[in-house]
Amino acid sequence: MSAVRLWWSLARHTHAETRLPTVLAVTAFGVTTWAVLTVAGGVQAFQARAEVPGADPTYPFLSWVAVALLVVPTATLGAAAARLTIARRDERLSRLRLAGATSAQTTLVALLDAGAQALSGAVAGVALALATLPAAAQLRFQGRTFDVAELRLGVVPVLATVAAVLAVALLSCLVSLRRVVVTPLGVAQRVPQKGLSWVRVLPVLALGAGFVAAFNASSVLFGLGAAVGVLVLVGLLAGAFALFNLVGPLFVSLLGRVLAARARSVETLLAARRMAEDPKSVWRSVGGISLVTFVAGCLSVVPGLTQGEDAADRLAVDIGTGAAVTLVISAVLAAVSTGVTQASRVLDSRSRYRMLHLAGTDLGVLHSARARETWIPLVVTMGGAAALSLLVVSPVLGLLQAAPVGVLWFLGCAVVGAVLVLLAARASRPLVASCASR
Repeated sequence: MSAVRLWWSLARHTHAETRLPTVLAVTAFGVTTWAVLTVAGGVQAFQARAEVPGADPTYPFLSWVAVALLVVPTATLGAAAARLTIARRDERLSRLRLAGATSAQTTLVALLDAGAQALSGAVAGVALALATLPAAAQLRFQGRTFDVAELRLGVVPVLATVAAVLAVALLSCLVSLRRVVVTPLGVAQRVPQKGLSWVRVLPVLALGAGFVAAFNASSVLFGLGAAVGVLVLVGLLAGAFALFNLVGPLFVSLLGRVLAARARSVETLLAARRMAEDPKSVWRSVGGISLVTFVAGCLSVVPGLTQGEDAADRLAVDIGTGAAVTLVISAVLAAVSTGVTQASRVLDSRSRYRMLHLAGTDLGVLHSARARETWIPLVVTMGGAAALSLLVVSPVLGLLQAAPVGVLWFLGCAVVGAVLVLLAARASRPLVASCASR
């Protein structure tokens, strides 16, 4: 049987447990595509307005600051979408390899599977972006709303976005296939994955040194031109964001090992072991909200930047509007990431839940362990995000005293984000019961 026919046969003969991860992956790819196209449309509109003689050149720079704050959560959601069904795909393809399928056949089946999901999600994301254009055009910047044509991207950027989403999915699939092609028996037997290295901390030290150097040389940088100063700011924000996402799993692993050594209950021990064994999965379930907390912390100084300005000042009003839009998009990305990751983690751990339940573990214990597995790293990582955001805005921290409403922005986002994660975890409880009883 050819690889294409094999993939089509597997796609047709799937049950509900297999279809759910596919739906979640398509949803995540769709929201990722929508976010990219929406943000790119805004940058395009501000760039076009800046080309008009006498226009304010500040707006394109500010739009790129928003891009810097959104690029990591967008990329995180896209990568999470690509990884949603890897565990299920590894198990199924390893069985095909053990049954006699060649490496080429399993590779092609996996690529067709990942490509179909990514392409479906990307097309849905393009449709969603077009549908939301009229609503986005109602946003008021520079004293007027947008024309839909200003925000609508051309065919080439849209196709490039779809191609990028597809490339992320296929690349992630190829990386995951290395274990299946080389050691299918090891995948089938659930051989533990390689641990994380403390080398992940080194870029943080480099970023800290760069941040201090840039702050001390701020007058020189802005003396070279506003563009240079803003580009440095964008680079620092994006770098801090990316490094927090890089180091997050390492601290989750460390937290799990500390909790496992001090556990005094079965629930805490189960949660700690899960955090230590698969910190990347745990981080993905809480990292989206932690990153939103970081964005909210960075934007908490925005009211202070506009404090004392005339209420009619367009730039002051527009900065506040742009900050609110950035937070909303970040929250949407985090909400989708949290929901699909929580559900996918249950599906990926279904064999563990089934074995624990067959061994006599009550469902209540499983639910309690999973709750602790969520809220403990959530509290710790959100605290880290808050501290990192304060470090980034430390040169202008006095603005919070001028406009304490920024603190309310931050606290409101943190509380809403925490509630969102806990609700997503609780919504997956029926799925835990279903997986444990099968």
